[in-house]
Amino acid sequence: MRDFDVSRPWAALRRRIKALQYVLASAEHDHIVIAHYFAIWESYGTPPEYLRTDADQVARSFLEHGRSERKLASFIAMDGDKPAGSVSCQLHMVPYPAVLKQEHMLHGYIWTVYTDPAYRGQGIAKKLMALAVEHLKDIGCTTIVLHSSDAGEKLYRGMGFEMAKEMRLKFKTVS
Repeated sequence: MRDFDVSRPWAALRRRIKALQYVLASAEHDHIVIAHYFAIWESYGTPPEYLRTDADQVARSFLEHGRSERKLASFIAMDGDKPAGSVSCQLHMVPYPAVLKQEHMLHGYIWTVYTDPAYRGQGIAKKLMALAVEHLKDIGCTTIVLHSSDAGEKLYRGMGFEMAKEMRLKFKTVS
């Protein structure tokens, strides 16, 4: 992964992005992060009935645990009092014994990169990603992992992210 510069040559776009406020979210912002998380599932065509009845509480508990145990940070782009987008990131819990020293292998994870449809194409996701990358770098991460949608792949590749091998075996769902 290479370092990147989030500046853009277009003055009007920079003014628009700067007009937004980028805030480090706290627990009082959880409803925004959760709404954006559910909006992503909706954008994938996930039927509402697939969501657990306690999905909101599950997401809220995940955020609380992440803040207390995984150095979770969420950043929100605000246009006045309207959220334009958000991103969350945290230390990634690898699914195997982490036997290497953290200075040699400490993974961060970025999830829920979301921009409201009315604000897309303005560089907001890139600015939010830059904040997440900076946070993960500041807490000592040596690598950042994310799972990309097709829509986000161009942005992530442009920021230096590379495809990595992951294999899956999908089972048929039982109704």
